[in-house]
Amino acid sequence: MSVAVATPVVTPQRGGSRALQLRRVRQLVAERAEELARLTGLPVAEALVSQVLPLADACRFLESEADRILAPHRLPAAGRPFWLRDVEIEVRREPFGTVLVIAPSNNHLFLPGVQVLQALAAGNSVLWKPGRGGQSAADAFAEIVDADRLRVLDETVETADLGADLVIFTGSAETGEKVMTQLAENVTPCVAELSGHDAVFVRADADVDLVVRAISFGGRLGGGAVCMRPRRVFVHESVAEQLQARVSGLEIVAVRDDDEALRLAAENPYALGASVFGREPGATEFARRVRAGAVTVNDIIVPTADPRFPFGGRGRSGYGVTRGAEGLLAMTQVKAIAVRRGKSRPHLDPAGRNDAELFGAYIRAAHGGSWTARGRAVVNFFQAAMRRNKS
Repeated sequence: MSVAVATPVVTPQRGGSRALQLRRVRQLVAERAEELARLTGLPVAEALVSQVLPLADACRFLESEADRILAPHRLPAAGRPFWLRDVEIEVRREPFGTVLVIAPSNNHLFLPGVQVLQALAAGNSVLWKPGRGGQSAADAFAEIVDADRLRVLDETVETADLGADLVIFTGSAETGEKVMTQLAENVTPCVAELSGHDAVFVRADADVDLVVRAISFGGRLGGGAVCMRPRRVFVHESVAEQLQARVSGLEIVAVRDDDEALRLAAENPYALGASVFGREPGATEFARRVRAGAVTVNDIIVPTADPRFPFGGRGRSGYGVTRGAEGLLAMTQVKAIAVRRGKSRPHLDPAGRNDAELFGAYIRAAHGGSWTARGRAVVNFFQAAMRRNKS
């Protein structure tokens, strides 16, 4: 895959989420659910649950939340530095322009579909490059979206000289490296969801039957081509023999304790997802220590389909997020606007002889370590201010 960056080919549009008619998109996804499921290449029942349903849920999330998440807001007066007391700050989220979504070959609808919807909702124009075998699903969903800011490319295109302002890439770490190297030439930003090598942590008090069922499900989901499928199992030595007798085809490592499990897991450079099995609250406390972008407790993969769930990896598994509020914000650039009220602009005047004394006193008054020191600094500040005015 070669991605070169040139002048944007389509114009961004403000008010993207309203113009997108997300409610209508969701209704059409429901009406054509079985058709979309068949186009994914998965068994229809599995595709309905793993691809179509979470895509419809993502539409509903954007319907209800996109405008609120993207709305401009003014920073409150509370917390404003005193010396900037007459400055008001507004923070805005603006579209990048053209977003190129490079889809994977193992997920033709849900992953790229949500990325496309979020990019459009944020006001961008979108170029969708389907992964191998994903052309039909992409074309069908684009027909449903029916937005003039969305263009589906040919899946066979190898060189994409497309004028992207932001690239959303999902695929292998090796291909991701090549894409990011080319994007770096023009400092084009990128969100990269790369390869996974997901770990399963089985604590001493875990329900082994549940672990076996979960690992089996994770291995067969998506025909075994899901990036978050389990690859390594770190199991407490007290239940290791029991688990090894029931699970095959995975790297199973017996560990003495949580610390050893985390240390061994961290030796792998990939950190996309992980699962933890054990009793609460210990399992959740352990999950907070796991190095991974997405961690499920006492389940595997499926909870990440919640449309509010921000998804992304760490280490060699990539960076940045898609989905959730964080993923929607990632489709935008921040613009901050500061407006100065009043007439005072002392910083524009030439420096005075005792300005260092004045500024030093102010810093100690505002940030000193004790009330006594701060009070003394206040006195020094006003004394310095009076001398400055006289001079």
